[in-house]
Amino acid sequence: MRLRTLAAAIVPLPALLGMSLIGTASAAPNPLVTLSGNTAPLAQSARTGDVATGEQITAALSLKLHNQAALDKFLTDVQNPKSAEYHHFLTAPQFNAAFGPTQADVDQALPFLKQSGVSNIEVSANRQVITFSGSAAQLESAFHTSIGNYTDAATGRHFYANDAAPALPANVSSVVANVVGLDNHSLKQHPATPKASPKVVKAVTPAILKSAYGTGSLSATGAGVTVGFVEFDGYQKSNLSTFDSTNGLSTGTVTTVPVSGQNYDSNPGSGQTEVELDVEVVQGIAPKANALVYEAPNSNAGELAMYQKIASDNKAKVVSISWGSCESSEGSSAANSVNSALATGTAEGISYFAAAGDDGTTDCVRSTGSTSKAVDFPASSPNITGVGGTQLTVTSSNGYSSEKTWNDGASGGSTGGGISTLFTAPSWQSSQSTTKRKVPDVAADAAEGSAYTIFSAGSWGNVWGTSGATPLWAGFAVLQNQIHGGSLGNLNPTLYSIGNGSSRTTGFNDVTTGNNTLNGTTGFTAGTGYDQVTGWGSFKGVGLSGLIG
Repeated sequence: MRLRTLAAAIVPLPALLGMSLIGTASAAPNPLVTLSGNTAPLAQSARTGDVATGEQITAALSLKLHNQAALDKFLTDVQNPKSAEYHHFLTAPQFNAAFGPTQADVDQALPFLKQSGVSNIEVSANRQVITFSGSAAQLESAFHTSIGNYTDAATGRHFYANDAAPALPANVSSVVANVVGLDNHSLKQHPATPKASPKVVKAVTPAILKSAYGTGSLSATGAGVTVGFVEFDGYQKSNLSTFDSTNGLSTGTVTTVPVSGQNYDSNPGSGQTEVELDVEVVQGIAPKANALVYEAPNSNAGELAMYQKIASDNKAKVVSISWGSCESSEGSSAANSVNSALATGTAEGISYFAAAGDDGTTDCVRSTGSTSKAVDFPASSPNITGVGGTQLTVTSSNGYSSEKTWNDGASGGSTGGGISTLFTAPSWQSSQSTTKRKVPDVAADAAEGSAYTIFSAGSWGNVWGTSGATPLWAGFAVLQNQIHGGSLGNLNPTLYSIGNGSSRTTGFNDVTTGNNTLNGTTGFTAGTGYDQVTGWGSFKGVGLSGLIG
């Protein structure tokens, strides 16, 4: 037997060469493909050296959705009252089957990651994101780009970033839309902090907000509805309990949902007030709603994992987002990946609300020092209702008196607003004469003069900014979910239809005075109807509720 095997192995050299040539010719080429739109945001930054080869970096592969044209049509039809698909939202499994990456897509990407030597590989439940960790050397080798240390020339902040767009083998790039997390240029900001408030005329409480905005007359408490919060810090339940008991609120449950193993609650950081403001404002007008507080690492990869988990869980039907970053700092790869997660959620009936920012038209000023016009992300996503800010004045009996644009100047901030550089104008915004998405869509109280009184970090304080206006709108949407008996999804098509129609003043308090000029950059001016300062304005509780179908 041994001799027969050995004989069989003896092949003439010409024949062996022929076999080798045939094998080479039949092997499928797998060239590298550079991912467009994945260049790190490096403007006005100086490279100071290479990242240490052993530095650990958490990143993610964002996989491509399927049937994008059909998804776009569905997102339009599901908000069109004349369509048979109107408000027939999908379950998470239905979305995955129709539009999500397949298991075969995941199986095509996973071997590449494993061969790269990375660890902590985690696939999101809807298969849209694969999160992983690796050393800088491993990621540089895997994605064929060096990673450098940079210093922002304007702010002096240090960060790392990939020097060039990542490249992937062709068979992997066929299923991957973006690589997210090769840089840590963008940190999500939390504007809300307890502040001394010399300009406060009358701080608002739940009772004042219910009276002024007309939600106290609605026969709803948020019962049976779950609201989600996007957070990059933690909270203490004892603070929420003090707020509730002082204001006479009997509330639903509040549950923390860790993302990528992150839970800040045992030792909250500087963003604690942001988290507690968000929850307390919603509880103030929709006390019986149950709350899910999603907490993730403050990074692009952490942000993406959180939005995908919210969509995969599909438990929260309204989501409040007070954290954000200017579009150019976020970067197109991260923003587009998050936008896919948001599209998933809206197809499932989730209503998202995000703060438009507190820096007027200069949203990048805090992250890069730039005073050029810019808007905040994710408020600029067409799958989100962007919320601007006003100054609310109430009557002696706490009824609605008037509102003007929130603009307290450089010391106090101003409502964000402007034009996106990343997203095209959705069809429902076409009447605003723009090729790019405009923000905000709506607004509510956010000024120092009418600050929110909350209990945070063991004491009472006044807080202002669009971080307060956003959960206020989210709370209103929670009430609408209860009143209308189900999910509402992306409310923008409905809000713009009302705003452009004869019932505008029935549903909205139109804010027509003020501007968001700040930091020496001329902003936009409020006027009748829609504007890039306060959108359509604030809600009239009973009036707008009757117009939402």
